[in-house]
Amino acid sequence: MSINLIVLVGNAGRDPELRFFETGSCVCEFTLAVNRPPRDGQPQEPLWVNCKAWGKTAQVAGDYLRKGSKVAIVGRLEFEQWSDRSSGEMRSKTLVVIDRLEFCEGRSGTQQQEKAADLAAFSAGQSVSGSASQAATAAAGGSRSSSAATWGAPAGAPAPAAPAWTTSGPISDEEVPF
Repeated sequence: MSINLIVLVGNAGRDPELRFFETGSCVCEFTLAVNRPPRDGQPQEPLWVNCKAWGKTAQVAGDYLRKGSKVAIVGRLEFEQWSDRSSGEMRSKTLVVIDRLEFCEGRSGTQQQEKAADLAAFSAGQSVSGSASQAATAAAGGSRSSSAATWGAPAGAPAPAAPAWTTSGPISDEEVPF
């Protein structure tokens, strides 16, 4: 038995190159920068991975992926070989052929900033900005409140107290259970 499966999360290193064929299929190629954690206090360079997607996955990547976008990919490792047209030398590269592509941040790239602001407002007992779907529900006459603290609660009900983990501050090494 053999398994050829790769899972990576990183940032697009350049805008993707999308090409269409006469048959109607398409291919998209881009590079992915995968950061490794620093060891012994020395920063490490990112690992640059060549990626290729086909079909609908390629079309989505070509339409929405941009340089710097954070994505998660699932695919398989392949080795391409070709003859250089000008010199005739054999060339090769290792790449990941993508089976699944997931965007890890919102279209504006500020999804994590919004979550941090919502958590800070929640822990302070204030109204939370809410997501676009919450705003759409409210605009459509929905009964849900725009506050995450009272989401789904009856109208006029007091907001529940913030969980202890949101207000206690930083944890020390003695408090970590492992």
